[in-house]
Amino acid sequence: MKKRTSVLCVSFMLCLGAGTVVQGADAPLAQPDTVVALNNPSESKELLMFFEEQDLVTATKRPTSLRKAPAIATIITADEIRNMGARNLLDVLKMVPGFGVSITEFGGNMVEVRGIRSSLSEKILVMIDGHSLNRNFTGSALYRVAGMLPMENIKQVEVVRGPGSALYGTSAFVATINIITRTAEEIDGFEAKAGGGSFDSFKGNLLGGKTIGDNLTVVGSLDHYQSQGAKLSVGADTLTGTPFSKAPGTPDLYFKQTDAFLKVGYGDLSFRGHYLTKQEGMYVGIVSALTDDSSKAQVDNYWGELAYNLKLTDDFSANLKLYYDYFEQDPTMKIYPNGFMGLFPNGMIGKPLVKNRTIGGELQTDWDLFSGNHLIAGVSFEEMRQYDVQQLANFNPLTGAPLASVQEVANWNKNVTRQVFAAYLQDEWQLPAQINLTAGLRYDHYSDFGDTINPRVGLVWSFLEDADLKLLYGQAFRAPNFQELYNINNATVIGNPNLKPERIQTYEAGVAWRLNRYFAANLNYFISTIDDQIGWVPSTTAGQPALNANIGKTETQGVELGCNGSLGTDLYWKLNYTYQDPRDISNNKRLPYVPSQRVSGSINYALTKYLNLHTDLLWTGVRPRDTGDTRPQMPSYTTVDLAATLKNFYKTLEIQATIRNLFDQRYKDPDTSGGAVNLTKTAPKVPGDFPREGISGFVTVSYRF
Repeated sequence: MKKRTSVLCVSFMLCLGAGTVVQGADAPLAQPDTVVALNNPSESKELLMFFEEQDLVTATKRPTSLRKAPAIATIITADEIRNMGARNLLDVLKMVPGFGVSITEFGGNMVEVRGIRSSLSEKILVMIDGHSLNRNFTGSALYRVAGMLPMENIKQVEVVRGPGSALYGTSAFVATINIITRTAEEIDGFEAKAGGGSFDSFKGNLLGGKTIGDNLTVVGSLDHYQSQGAKLSVGADTLTGTPFSKAPGTPDLYFKQTDAFLKVGYGDLSFRGHYLTKQEGMYVGIVSALTDDSSKAQVDNYWGELAYNLKLTDDFSANLKLYYDYFEQDPTMKIYPNGFMGLFPNGMIGKPLVKNRTIGGELQTDWDLFSGNHLIAGVSFEEMRQYDVQQLANFNPLTGAPLASVQEVANWNKNVTRQVFAAYLQDEWQLPAQINLTAGLRYDHYSDFGDTINPRVGLVWSFLEDADLKLLYGQAFRAPNFQELYNINNATVIGNPNLKPERIQTYEAGVAWRLNRYFAANLNYFISTIDDQIGWVPSTTAGQPALNANIGKTETQGVELGCNGSLGTDLYWKLNYTYQDPRDISNNKRLPYVPSQRVSGSINYALTKYLNLHTDLLWTGVRPRDTGDTRPQMPSYTTVDLAATLKNFYKTLEIQATIRNLFDQRYKDPDTSGGAVNLTKTAPKVPGDFPREGISGFVTVSYRF
């Protein structure tokens, strides 16, 4: 291996690692791609009313019937999450139409939506009770940072596909995910859960909620999960063929997370706070080289939000919220193994450090102007600060020369501040002939790149008693993150402070129909055009790094077909099919690494009052390679998960056993280093791709007091 190649790889990936180490209209009445717990299934009338009243908050910033909401959306309820034995949010998202979950060589989670994927998943907005979890450092919430609550504290997960910037601003690009927490009334007591399983995994969870007096409500949770990870085998890595390679070897899938959440309400005043600390392995590492010591991505993340809701009249109310977010990463990366190049007896080590904090506030007003009309108007301000940026290493990141110890070296980024001012307006009309019309517009001003305006309009027509048509249009943007803007001292790619935001416009049409409670179906079509995409432009000067720039334009279109039904509280099913065709507009070539087709299905059935079974099936179609990558395309694969819950045998005690990948399907996610855009290496770094875990089991015991 040539020294120059090593230096390029290490320099780029260390700086990228600074970020990456932290790194649906579904159903009218019966909610075609959403399964809900049914109340009193013997009462048909009550059942239908329950379906109609299922509310979606995310689409309009207020509770709106899923049937009438101007969005292609999916709601996953607490009952479904519990029955499927979901370990985390990703277990839920992989079953949502249009979504796909994979991993990268850094061990991070990559979430694809409607054929659009990126290593940081920064084009997806994730919120808890409307509070954004996306961090300006990477622009992402899903890549390592996540900050997701334990599943036990979730009332429902709302997933809106399509643009959402008209209400939420940046990153509400291809999808918006809102995690709604449980209320004190819903918990009304104390719940405890503990369990363990494959790969030395352990979980403990405590959850409590209580209403005290007439005005005070308290909800709190504490959760801990850790695992050594599956013992997989990587046959070859980026060092294969050199004396320094540790391949074949085992990737590092170690994971440990502790999470605490508090929600307190007193009258119209409320507080939410969340703390998360996480330590995670880096699979095969930031340059795809197996090492003899584990690298660990350490992040600490917390936020708090104080809100006050004031109802001035029956028709007019205002909500004011103030919030503070903090994020810090302190990783230790073993980049290359001990003895590398004969120059690094303890291996090549890097520690990119950074802290981020955001202070913000938002004022929103709701006004019923007249019967059948609702107006929302709001303004917000945020100040985002990145500070204590520092790079420690035992090598010079520009030359690769060894240093005597791990010490401060040329920095990888800058201490910067960004201010954002925004104003938005949304008007909802209930028109004659069962037509709902929603129109909205948001203006954002960023201190570092300027202005952006994003509109949306949605029409929902209930043309039959049990059938609805949705016609939607929206625009959205994704602000360049601090890595793309300010990366410096990098031999492979540097930041560009002149970047513009990425832009998307999407047209959607959906038809949903419910025959009866036993069968419902929906069909959605979408087409999206993405412009000003941020990517690398190679330097025209030999030996100089590439530059981040607004390049490329893509178009993705597809169809989502879903159906579902229920025979009662404990017997329900759903089946979803997705077709997607993402293409590079400049050459009409199919975008790589995402399948054209995906199928998901679930069935929940109670064998007796004591035993409930839930099965999830996921089929992922063939995934093509990038131009210039001569390896065969990634084959299709099928996984089946099974959860069995034993209940009603002793008070509130429940025992659940979950088997993931029941038939031990051997499948992989693609290594993306062999395509034409690869600037540092002409051969794939991991020729055999990234193996995923086979069959695994987990058992939990829970009790409600």
